[in-house]
Amino acid sequence: MIGFSSRIVTGPIWLLICVVAVARGTRLLGTKAATTTASSVVFGFCSSEHTVKERVSYVQSWWQAQHNGLLLVDHIPDGLPALPTGLQVEAADNKWKFVSSAERCAWSQVADTHKAFPQADWYVLGDDDTFFIPQALELALSKYDASKPWYIGAPSESGKQNYDLGIWLLSNGDQIGEFAFGGAGIIISQGLMQTLIPKFEECLHNHDGMIGGDQRIGACVKVLSPGTELTRFMGMHQVDSFHHNFDFLALFEAHPVQPLISLHHLGDILPGFGNLFGLRPYAERNPFGVLQQSVCYSKDIGTLSIAAGLSVRWWDNSTDIKLEDLTDYARRGTLPPVTRSFPYAKSLNPSSNLRSSRISTWYATDDPVSSDVPKAASTCSKIQVEEAAGPGRWMAIKWDRLRCSHVSRNLADDSLYIVLGGPRLPSAA
Repeated sequence: MIGFSSRIVTGPIWLLICVVAVARGTRLLGTKAATTTASSVVFGFCSSEHTVKERVSYVQSWWQAQHNGLLLVDHIPDGLPALPTGLQVEAADNKWKFVSSAERCAWSQVADTHKAFPQADWYVLGDDDTFFIPQALELALSKYDASKPWYIGAPSESGKQNYDLGIWLLSNGDQIGEFAFGGAGIIISQGLMQTLIPKFEECLHNHDGMIGGDQRIGACVKVLSPGTELTRFMGMHQVDSFHHNFDFLALFEAHPVQPLISLHHLGDILPGFGNLFGLRPYAERNPFGVLQQSVCYSKDIGTLSIAAGLSVRWWDNSTDIKLEDLTDYARRGTLPPVTRSFPYAKSLNPSSNLRSSRISTWYATDDPVSSDVPKAASTCSKIQVEEAAGPGRWMAIKWDRLRCSHVSRNLADDSLYIVLGGPRLPSAA
């Protein structure tokens, strides 16, 4: 981030600063960025014969018929379930069968995926237990020129992981530093791929002592494309946790104001968090709004925080909750007092009014109510949230959370009605 002083600059020096700023901005996004579609993005997944049969269902949960990709395994097992349309399966070639799985994955995801789809604009490399939201991914990539060298992803949520893996030395003697973790997804542009491919195998061998395939890919980006640093997409989640009481729900409720693109480690999350796949039906109707946060304050009702498609929390009136605090709570394994939690129930079909397309989502609970719960929360069993659907909010220069414009109780059916970001529909109660 560039800092500016409060001193006013005028004359030729100001003109020079403006020209440099424009030039830097042109280089940042490139000059030929265009709308990214499913046909310009391909996926490369690394798997093994021991896990692939179980995890094909993870890919099927979000895959769309217009996608293309490669599922790379060490050996194709018998009884492999049918793959979704557009996803090809390929076994490692002979020269990679007897090296580490990390080196095999790094080679296969980069070189084999490029060989299968040489004309793609973007290569999205991930694990077979990663949940992607392709529409949000395509929207985010539309701002970048794929002919330029772009290396995109996110570090781990674990500071220890980032430190322990980031201090490894490259073949040139530098530390690797920050790199994209493979479970969250590694995005490589066509421009960067052209730089990597010619010397990628040699580079992998020069870093064969590293731990993960994603670490090796990050090392080769630094060595083969000097000056290409990681561009962070904070809507991509590695979901690393190292203690049993890590609160995934709080982590997801603290999702930043960016489109959700990926969630990793579904096998770890699902046993204790079965509501995760509630994100899928919501994402089908509003893929650009998943996990977006809003906080509603009402003198009569209290404080409510909304994670779109996931949950609504009704907070204790004594709690001054800030959404940015939730990630810290998650890492400590504790949360402030919450009166009631309402998990996702269902999304209604989007409705249209004169201004925009809007979606209504229900959150419901049948949990028993303790005696100390305030009456307003204790008598409520379901919450309806209405919001604008579509990518419009991400087209603005400044992104912000949707604000509550209406909160009311419906005593007839013990429900709460919330409107986010605009007027409610004429048909709404």
